[in-house]
Amino acid sequence: MNDAPKIGMAFIGLGWWGAVLADAALASGKVEVTGGFARTPTTREEFIGKYGGKNFSSIDEVMDDSETEAVVIATANSVHKEIAVAAARAGKHVHLEKPMALSVSDAKAIEQACKDHGVKLHMGQNFRRWPMFRKAKEIVESGDLGLVNYTVATFSNNHGFTAGPKSMRWDATENPGGPLYSYTIHLADMMEYLFGDVNEVSGSCAKVGGPNPQEDAAAAILRFKSGLMGVISGSYLAPFHFAFDIQGTEANLSLSTTENPTLKRPIDLMGGLETKTVDLDHDLVEGRLLANREQFDDLVGAIREDRDPEVTGRHGVRALAIMRAILKSNAERRIVTIEEILETD
Repeated sequence: MNDAPKIGMAFIGLGWWGAVLADAALASGKVEVTGGFARTPTTREEFIGKYGGKNFSSIDEVMDDSETEAVVIATANSVHKEIAVAAARAGKHVHLEKPMALSVSDAKAIEQACKDHGVKLHMGQNFRRWPMFRKAKEIVESGDLGLVNYTVATFSNNHGFTAGPKSMRWDATENPGGPLYSYTIHLADMMEYLFGDVNEVSGSCAKVGGPNPQEDAAAAILRFKSGLMGVISGSYLAPFHFAFDIQGTEANLSLSTTENPTLKRPIDLMGGLETKTVDLDHDLVEGRLLANREQFDDLVGAIREDRDPEVTGRHGVRALAIMRAILKSNAERRIVTIEEILETD
């Protein structure tokens, strides 16, 4: 495996996150950057100066490049479908950043195009790969928490203040519902990674008063097919904050970005708790870097071994469907099933 030729990979969308992904791909040791495309020539020049490869002046040039076997798409959400379908038709494997598209029907079209043309589709929903969430899945599946019956997660950041009017984070078409497509979609993917499919959603979005022209906060109650209840929420105005609590009949597991996971187990009838810290091999920053790199280890392995990557188009479609269900529930003030969204959105 280590002696295999590197996969030629071009990057489309060369902003901050595109550079993070290029660093992660190179850190895997399994990728060679064949070049990059962005609409702005100076952005392309800066990327090529750092990572090498060809300065592609158009999407068509990327698709026609014989050295490029795969593409990384980190563009505006509204062009995900156009670029991903073009890549599939050109025989290029695809790493696609979340959200998969602006509608479930567009996301399904991407998934189908990749299947039809025999290329691998990998979704950049990387939170599940963080060491703390790998450990959480191990603990949940061990049965140590007993019957898991309720879970709540929140993820916030202040892009509603800082992103600015030229950012797609402030564009209601590109990024409706405030934090939904930026943060909450990660929580949705992790919820299904840990607990299985969500069946229905009751959601709400609110305009609290930030300068961005869209909502500032969002929250949703999730009912899983298993019967488990969950809550996901986030703000576009709060300082960076992440917390995830998993409650079982025997113990609770708490996760955050400020400390190692903790297990809390009752020791008496008066509410006393035994608290145990769960050690991780890596801190938050190291864990995030490893998760980003693992994405490319997985995609390259899927290409070489002709298998599905861990995070497939199905996962991308379902995470988007949960966000679309929140938006529909907010607009129509009712419970929305994921099945309805998958059929009509």
